[in-house]
Formats: sequence, structure tokens, C-alpha cells
Amino acid sequence: MEINAAEAATNRSYEDFEPYCKWLTQEGQAILEIHLKGFKKEQLKVETDNWGTLKIYGERPVNATNNKWCRFQKEIKISIGSDTKAIRAKFSHGLLFIAMPKEAVRELFIYGAETRNRTNAIKVAIAVVFVVALGTYIARRVYNDENIQLIS
Repeated sequence: MEINAAEAATNRSYEDFEPYCKWLTQEGQAILEIHLKGFKKEQLKVETDNWGTLKIYGERPVNATNNKWCRFQKEIKISIGSDTKAIRAKFSHGLLFIAMPKEAVRELFIYGAETRNRTNAIKVAIAVVFVVALGTYIARRVYNDENIQLIS
């Protein structure tokens, strides 16, 4: 009796595990290093989704005789400022490296914008001081007029 691949997959016994991971920081990027001794590149999958999540998973047979497999799955929120289109993965000698470069910060310089903002802030400050001074003058004048009327 022959067992096809789909039936063999359903008869598998899985052992889930958490691989050792560490973060490295290099200039302009964060690198996630995952230790996956015994795995082959074909047994791993790395993908991103539209919600900013990096998904990493893999499975491999522990031994072929009794249909035992080990597997893992990790989901990591991609940090804000990472260039999701430039994320790269490399598997070598049992180590999976996932590089997440930061987006290049684009600075738009508009000539005089900083000066205009500073000038506007000064104008607002002067207006606030004027309004407070005027309010104080009016309050004192009313207070003094009331005191004069009460004393008389």
C-alpha cells in the first residue's frame, strides 16, 4: 500500500521549538540573527505582510523513520522607519540573517521656511504679550474705578 505525500504530511508528529535569536545593529540597519542548526534553506520561509509584520517559519524532519518533525514560527513587528521593500534574508551555516535597513530620511529644505516660522512665532508672542498687557490695564482701570466709587 502506497502513502501519498499529503497523507504522509498529515501523519507527521511535530515538535515546536523557539530558536535562539539576537539583534545586531549596524550602521543604517537592524539585523536579526536566528540560530537554525540542522535546517536547509529550502525548509525556511521569510515573508512580510501588508500590516508591517515579518513572518519567519520553518520545519524539518528530525528523523525519517518515525515521521517526527520539528518546526518553529516567529512573527515580528517591523519597526517604524524600516524600509520594508529592502528587507533581505540570508541563510548560511545554520544561521539565518534578516537585515532591515532604515529608510533614508529625505529632508526638504525650503529657503526661508525656518526664518518665516521663527518670524511668525515672534509675531504670535508679541500679540500674546500685547493682549495680556491690555487685559491687565483694563482690569486695573476697572478695579481702580470701582475703588474710587466705593470710597467716595
